[in-house]
Amino acid sequence: MNELVPTTVLQHATTAVKSPLVSVVIINHNYGNFIEQCIRSVAEQNYNSIDCVIVDCASTDDSRAIIEATLARQHRGSFRLVCRSTNRGQVLNALDVLDEIKGAFVTYLDADDFLFPQFISTHVKAHLNDLNSAALSVSDQVQIDAAGQLLAGTCHWHQKWRESEAETNWTDVSRARSWDPGTPLQMGTLDFRLHYVPAWWSSWLLDRWIWSATSGIMFRTSIIHALAPTMAPIDDLRLQSIDSYYGRLAHSVGGTLVIDGSHGAHRRHGKNNFSNRAILGGQTPNAVRDQAERFRILRGIAGQVLTSRRDELAGMFGLELYYSIAWQLMSNDQFFAFAKHRETDRTAWEATIRSANVVLPPSLAQAHSSGSPARLGGIRHRLRRAAQRIWQ
Repeated sequence: MNELVPTTVLQHATTAVKSPLVSVVIINHNYGNFIEQCIRSVAEQNYNSIDCVIVDCASTDDSRAIIEATLARQHRGSFRLVCRSTNRGQVLNALDVLDEIKGAFVTYLDADDFLFPQFISTHVKAHLNDLNSAALSVSDQVQIDAAGQLLAGTCHWHQKWRESEAETNWTDVSRARSWDPGTPLQMGTLDFRLHYVPAWWSSWLLDRWIWSATSGIMFRTSIIHALAPTMAPIDDLRLQSIDSYYGRLAHSVGGTLVIDGSHGAHRRHGKNNFSNRAILGGQTPNAVRDQAERFRILRGIAGQVLTSRRDELAGMFGLELYYSIAWQLMSNDQFFAFAKHRETDRTAWEATIRSANVVLPPSLAQAHSSGSPARLGGIRHRLRRAAQRIWQ
C-alpha cells in the first residue's frame, strides 16, 4: 500500500530546486540619456533570480551620477557598478568583466536599449524546455528612436521568416514543457511559440542572420567562457559586436532557440555603431560599414580561437563536433592543412570530410583509401552535409 509522503519531505524537495541565476551585463559609454530606463527595465523583471553588473566605460557625460542615483533607489535584486577608465568596444568591454558573471545564463544589454518585463522569464523557460537545449536563445525587439517613439515592431534583420523555408529543418518545439518557478517539481506548458534551430544549420553564411540585436539574446554562460576570443587582435575585435561573434560561433556549438514575439526595445538614435542608418522599410541595411570585410575578419577570429585552443575545445565538444565546426569555418585547403598535423584525430576529421561528399586529397589519403575524385560542391551543400551528421 502506498504511503503519503510527509509534508516536511515535500518542502525539502521543493527548496532543493531553485531558479537559475541570470546575469545581466549592461555596457555603457556616454548613454546618460538612456541608462536609467535601461537599469529600471532589469529591476522590473517578473523574474527574481537576477544579478546585474553595470559597466561604465570611461563615460564623459553624467552617466556615472545617474547610474549611482538609480541604483540607490533599487530595493530588489543584486546590482553593482564597475567603472573602467577606457572604452575598448563592445566585445572587449564585455570580456573585461567576464569574471563578474555569476549566473548560469547571461544577457548583454546595451545601455540605450531596454527589456520588457517578461524578457528574462521567457528566455529561461525557452532554455529549460524538455525537448531541445541550446547555446543561446533570441527574441525579437521593437525599434524606437531617441525619444522612445515606436519605429518598427520588429528588428528587420532578424530572419525569423526562415522557419518557413523549404528544407530549413527548424523544429517547432512549442509543444514542449518547461520548468516554472511557481511549480518547481513539475514541468508546465509553454505560453509562446518556440523553434529550435540545430547547430548544423550553418550560421557561417553571410546572408544568414537569425538573431535580433545583442540585447535580444540570452546565452549560456558556459559558452561565453568557452569561446572567449582572448587572443584575437584588439583592432579586429573592435570591429565586432557580441551578437556577431558569439551569436554565430555559439550557434555552431549548440544551436539557437528562437522565441516568437518582441520582448525588448532596440533604440536607434544615429550614434549606434551597428544600427546607424534610418529605417526605410523592407530589408534596408542596418549600418554604414562593409559587412563582407567584417564577416571575413569574424571568421578569422573564430578560426583562430578554434585552432589555438584545440585540446581544450575538442575536450569540451568531442572530436566530431569540433571538426565539424572547423569545416564550416575553413576553406577546403585550410581544413586539409590543419588536419594534416592532427594524425591522432584522423578518424574524426576523415569522417567530417567524407560526410561532406569530398574524397581525401592525396596529401591526406592513406594507402587503403578509395573513392572517386573529390567533388567540391557549393558552400551550402558542403556545410550542411558536413555538420548534419553530428546532430541527427
